Amino acid sequence: MRVLIAEDDAASRKLLRHFIGGLPDYKIVGEATDGEELIRIAAAEKPDVVLVDINMPLVNGMEAVKACKELFPWLQVIFITGHDEYALEAFDVKAIDYLLKPIERGRLYAALERAAQMLQSRSEKQSAPKKELMIKQQKNMIFIPLNDIVFIERLERKSLIHTTQQIFETYEALSSLEEYLDDRFIASHRSYIINIKLLTRIEAAGQMYKAYFRDYDKPARISKNKLEEVQAYKVL
Repeated sequence: MRVLIAEDDAASRKLLRHFIGGLPDYKIVGEATDGEELIRIAAAEKPDVVLVDINMPLVNGMEAVKACKELFPWLQVIFITGHDEYALEAFDVKAIDYLLKPIERGRLYAALERAAQMLQSRSEKQSAPKKELMIKQQKNMIFIPLNDIVFIERLERKSLIHTTQQIFETYEALSSLEEYLDDRFIASHRSYIINIKLLTRIEAAGQMYKAYFRDYDKPARISKNKLEEVQAYKVL
């Protein structure tokens, strides 16, 4: 498993390297000393898990993790910090654990093992054929055929699932919904996930692009930094 360490304290980084060095199935792929560097290295190395101190320079660890999770929703996060006031916010980003300093080897190893189990579970789910997206609406569970989904849009606090027949609303985050979609879907914008198979054309619109789909009138958005990725997926 590929591990990224994000910690501005040299002694803590050294201790983490020592602990992880004793695990044959884990490899450190980078070390960041501030939040901006964390985002940059994560984008380049695509780690499986990141060990993050929250109080770091430039961009704090919490905000950096949120940016990384937009790019890689599967990223497993273990916070390591000397403060406990961010614990609730940590679990809002689905952190595996929130470890207070001084770092305990056993607690760290247990957290890394849970991260590995989460990644294994995700891999098994992805390998199974997917046909429907399940969403919660009040006390009801609704099953939406993936073939019918044109795109998913985040609007204020809701996710709107645009299908060929109607629009479904849910409070689930885009990152959560994306976990249950297959490889025909791609995050084209921080507020949109689109069905590449139904995409018919892309038009420039100011600082971004509009995506149009077969048998559907409403467009979705594609950000500039996602355009090449969308085009590459469309070609595949």
